[in-house]
Amino acid sequence: MQIEDAVAAATAEAGTLVSCLGQPVVAYHVTAIMRETDAAHARAMQLALMRRSIEALVDDGLEDGAAEDFASRFHGRLGSAWRLLHLSDGAPH
Repeated sequence: MQIEDAVAAATAEAGTLVSCLGQPVVAYHVTAIMRETDAAHARAMQLALMRRSIEALVDDGLEDGAAEDFASRFHGRLGSAWRLLHLSDGAPH
């Protein structure tokens, strides 16, 4: 898996978030997470993005529960894509 593929997999179905945070912002953060080779730091970056995502979605009018559900699914896709990317490069985690 290439980093571009991992970013695309992580941001699939993230149109709601992209519309309120902006595509460049989401792409920047997701790409930074994918480039991070340290699993603990990548996880911390994911959690920070998840919190920011919930705040942005609520500010954009989504109810708290719906924002948390969306962010949780997004967080799961990020984690899965990160693992696939880094398992394929042979790096120890």
